[in-house]
Amino acid sequence: MVKIVTDDASDIPEYAIKKYNITILKHPLYFGDEEVTGISPDQFYKRLEKGEMPRTTLLPTGILVNTYLACRQTGKKLDTDTILSIHLSSKMSGTYNSALTAAEMIHDKVKVEVFETGLTTLGQGMIALESATEAFAGQDIKSVKSKAEEVRSKVKMILAIPNLNFLHKSGRLGKGKALLGSMMRIIPMVTFIDGEIIPFGRGRTTSQVISKIKDEMRKDLAKFKAERVKVLLGYTTDKRICKELEEVIRNEFPVSESHIIQMNSVVGVYLGPGAWGISYYPIGG
Repeated sequence: MVKIVTDDASDIPEYAIKKYNITILKHPLYFGDEEVTGISPDQFYKRLEKGEMPRTTLLPTGILVNTYLACRQTGKKLDTDTILSIHLSSKMSGTYNSALTAAEMIHDKVKVEVFETGLTTLGQGMIALESATEAFAGQDIKSVKSKAEEVRSKVKMILAIPNLNFLHKSGRLGKGKALLGSMMRIIPMVTFIDGEIIPFGRGRTTSQVISKIKDEMRKDLAKFKAERVKVLLGYTTDKRICKELEEVIRNEFPVSESHIIQMNSVVGVYLGPGAWGISYYPIGG
């Protein structure tokens, strides 16, 4: 059976983590010199709102090696045939390259396929979720990886980030763009292309942002001749916006499944309080 491993930049519904036995690797996370790896999102965002500035580092190769070996064998019983290790964009983190190194170090003990999503958070989560569903159905590594590639080619993620200073301080966004959003009192929107964050648009109100998301979904469902769509919605501190967005989308699109998730703390390092967004995967056609 194929085993799915991913990192905690991946936002996945809690039910799926348990049902599909997905292993989540946690990036080291710090406030100053205090390590808070594994801190709950609620505790993390409260400290963020008080003005504390967090930082994170890539996953150490040793942790990846130990995780792969633990997944491969439990006692004398083989637990899995192959591991598909799913990670965030290499243009945002060195974790993907660490995973490649770890896989090579133990290639004679366990087969590990390392997969770069070119995304993070909800987009990465969608790829991990669909891959885990395929693995749970008993498909081999070729089919599971093919599914991951297919989802990657279709999934789109759009994030609304009211405070761009966190992206700027993390080195993912220029100071000028961060200041512009703050001065104009707009809600900047971003998406991902070729593994990098790019501007998507902006709105002065939540309703305007939701309208732009709907327009983009409509285009993509037509483009892929989709019969239905699977949706993940995520927030850092305000769930109400995601509930509103979910209701709007369910009223206008053939939604087969949707989930609302509080984004992981390691994602919050870059998005900050008040951020929210969506990833969607057009199915069929």
